[in-house]
Amino acid sequence: MAERYALGIDFGGTKVLAAVVSLRTGEIVSSAKKKTRPDDGPEELVQRIFSVAQAALDDAGASQRAPVISAIGIGMAGQVDPVAGVLLGTPNLAQSSVELPIAARLTERFAVPAVLRNDVHIAAVGEQRFGAGHDAASFLCVFVGTGIGGALVQDGQLVTGFTGTAGEIGHIIVDADGRLCGCGGRGHLEAYSSRTAMTKVILGEIKRGRATRLTEVFALDDGTLGRGAALRSGMLSRAVADGDELVTEVVRDAARYLGFGLASVINVVNPQRLILGGGVIEAVDLMFEVAAETARREALPVAGRGIEIVRAGLGDNSGVVGAAMIAGAAA
Repeated sequence: MAERYALGIDFGGTKVLAAVVSLRTGEIVSSAKKKTRPDDGPEELVQRIFSVAQAALDDAGASQRAPVISAIGIGMAGQVDPVAGVLLGTPNLAQSSVELPIAARLTERFAVPAVLRNDVHIAAVGEQRFGAGHDAASFLCVFVGTGIGGALVQDGQLVTGFTGTAGEIGHIIVDADGRLCGCGGRGHLEAYSSRTAMTKVILGEIKRGRATRLTEVFALDDGTLGRGAALRSGMLSRAVADGDELVTEVVRDAARYLGFGLASVINVVNPQRLILGGGVIEAVDLMFEVAAETARREALPVAGRGIEIVRAGLGDNSGVVGAAMIAGAAA
């Protein structure tokens, strides 16, 4: 049987990654990555997707194997209509990017079937097939980056829910009437534990006069402070490793809130395994350790003792591999 390939695309709050993937082994044949821009309009967003997809295909075509893809899968951070292939809206990308027919545009551009899913849903499928969830019947997958997304697998099946938004742990309430979330709600986990949330807290503390090695990240040419859009997970990691008191405090606090949210979901769902991934989890050991410790402590005793808490096995590639698998199954 001839080898089959699909193109997987993972569009997040800070980057878009595309890869040509073997549907049999999950091997990545080629890949390309570009930064995303939160202020992009709908057409700019679509063209950015086209550009990174074409770059991955060109890279694959330059190889001796020159694989031909049979389908395209894309995961995007936000709410999607998986049947229609439409991006309904997202708190961490351009607010005007709603009701976008992403799947249809990809099919029109590349002449193969295309499917659209939530970004952490595709990551969960990637982890289920070839990563940390491959031998677990039930697991909760939570990715922490620009925002916080989640996905649930029960009895080997991805749970999507009535409207396709099951697993949105980033929008459970951890503080009634608390911080304003990007989605418009208040007190949501994403407003306390995402990289975006930590950036806002660090900036606020700098304005109050707190010292940190990250001050230069927020500095503008005119000497004023910006929003810290360039703050990345690796910067947080290095600051913690260097003993930066403010950053360590902020990361630890964000991790505690993450643990509270995880404990609530563990109590409701009682999964066998909890898989934590995303840029912040990968880069900042303290985030993973405190969140895992808090989740075990705050969950019901039996569920807390029994759950396995691990990092994602595929790292950055969870999404593109899962997207390709979903696309290949649908083609």
